[in-house]
Amino acid sequence: MKKILYVILHGSVNKNRYFNVMDTWGKYVDCLFYSDHEDKEKNIIKVSDRKDYWGLEEKHINMFKILSAEYLNYDWYFFCDDDTFVNTKKMTEFLDECDTNCVYGCLINCYPNMKDLFYHSGGAGVLIHRKILDIVSKNINTKNTNFADVTLGIFLKENKITMKHDDRFHSEMPFSYGLKFNDAANNITFHHIKTKEEMVNLMNNV
Repeated sequence: MKKILYVILHGSVNKNRYFNVMDTWGKYVDCLFYSDHEDKEKNIIKVSDRKDYWGLEEKHINMFKILSAEYLNYDWYFFCDDDTFVNTKKMTEFLDECDTNCVYGCLINCYPNMKDLFYHSGGAGVLIHRKILDIVSKNINTKNTNFADVTLGIFLKENKITMKHDDRFHSEMPFSYGLKFNDAANNITFHHIKTKEEMVNLMNNV
């Protein structure tokens, strides 16, 4: 079976979201949180002092470098937010479809400064193989976009790494797509799942 590490963006301003994840889908898989604070017992790594939204680019880049230095015993790495729900059963099935030379997620083009740029939504999650992680960690640098997912998208485009879209990754809640919580079994992620109740409802339907 392919080994996957779930790498989760977290912040001290929303500490409850750690439990939202770890009491539901995160309970059954390997998770590593990166944040503005550290708690080794909870697998939370401090990668930046910044607590504000605009520190995300810095956190993401720093986390790539830490993973490449200390966590290379996985085949795949899935980056998402602490308000992302992940159907890990469907993810495990999905890995068998994946090309190790490609990066997967939900492609969007919402960055106003580069309207032709398609990049993976960070909230919907980004799936990267170990060999691409190594390339990114050694070469990525700050683009001053203020958005971690945009910066990654620019890097992948510049380095001609194929970005693939899959409709089972979602950057919003189920109702935004005309779906319900009981549609979770056929999908991989939903974003903006901010409460424990919502996480539990999705978990109960996979």
